Amino acid sequence: MKSEERFLNHSLKQLRIRQFWTQKGHSVSFAFYFRYFLMVIICSPFWIGLLVHFIIVIRDDLDVNLSGDVALLTSMVGLHFMSSSIVWKHKKIAHLFKALTTPTQFGKPDNFEKTVRKLNLYSKSYACYCVSGSFVYALLRYREIPRCLQNNEEKGLHEVCGAIGPTWAPLGINLNRFPNQQFLLIVQMISVLVIICGGAAVSFTTFEIATIIVLKMKNLRKLLRHAFDDSKDGVWWKNLDHCIKYHTHIIKLQELFDMQYKYPNGSYVLIVGVVIAGLANQYMKEQNFGAVIHLGGWVFSFFISCHAGQILLTESMMIPNAIYNSKWYKVPVDLQKIVLMIITRSQQPMELHAAPIGVMSHELFITLVKTSTSYFALLSRTT
Repeated sequence: MKSEERFLNHSLKQLRIRQFWTQKGHSVSFAFYFRYFLMVIICSPFWIGLLVHFIIVIRDDLDVNLSGDVALLTSMVGLHFMSSSIVWKHKKIAHLFKALTTPTQFGKPDNFEKTVRKLNLYSKSYACYCVSGSFVYALLRYREIPRCLQNNEEKGLHEVCGAIGPTWAPLGINLNRFPNQQFLLIVQMISVLVIICGGAAVSFTTFEIATIIVLKMKNLRKLLRHAFDDSKDGVWWKNLDHCIKYHTHIIKLQELFDMQYKYPNGSYVLIVGVVIAGLANQYMKEQNFGAVIHLGGWVFSFFISCHAGQILLTESMMIPNAIYNSKWYKVPVDLQKIVLMIITRSQQPMELHAAPIGVMSHELFITLVKTSTSYFALLSRTT
């Protein structure tokens, strides 16, 4: 398979750039963990500046909108946890990726190469949105400098103008003049591209993995429907044995997927409602179009993660229908009993969890959107 057709090719490239994944041909080593730790240190001034700014505004009761602080601080905490989970579980997740693509006795599902090409294209498009959206957001913040300086003068504030996120100037350094202002912008942009865009790449792998598992489920359903088309007794047993082993293979893949992603998914669910509410409130109060770009990325990212869980759930529940629609009534009673056992086992849905919240699904997406409206109402009254 060509490089552009390899499963997760573009998403893993995005993770490697941010030191969240080992380089091609390299194994997990101390150097890998050190590079990740170094990247976290490089990005730390961004969230430290945000945190100190948030504390000072509350302590001094300043007339400053804290919606941006809340959204960015929450996202940075949650996405740091997501990236560290991927790094910490690298070996097991790499084993999952390998298991999804290594040739097996079951062969490749129909349209595998076509689906992989589409997933890589979607991943590339989403990464372009994240990166370009970050630069547009930074540009819009930079254009607000005159208004920010005027607001500082009228209210007697010392806000840093032109920064991607609200920040605190240490040691009385004036960050509203050249080159301090430009240096701060570069540092914050690196942090955004690494942590926020890197977190987006991690969340998109959830959808890619789920899509390939679903492709295998569709192939299994096809095999089950035609398992008893042949009139020979020996062929019936052979086909059914093959389907049982294939189903077991898919179940193991899904369980491994769920085990490695349930805590990153959980951290994502915990923060997304607050982030969406904070960005919506920021736009309403500041009329900042950049907040809309940021908000759109978060809503899409969360939806695609929930959709990944939903398609797993839906497709797994369609397996019993596939075998029921086969010619099971033509086989011996002993074989029919095994068919009944397969149907019973297949009625247990394959779920992608978000520990400790629940199951990733469209229902969870709607619930979190409703929750974010409550957070929005609270932020509107308090910030």
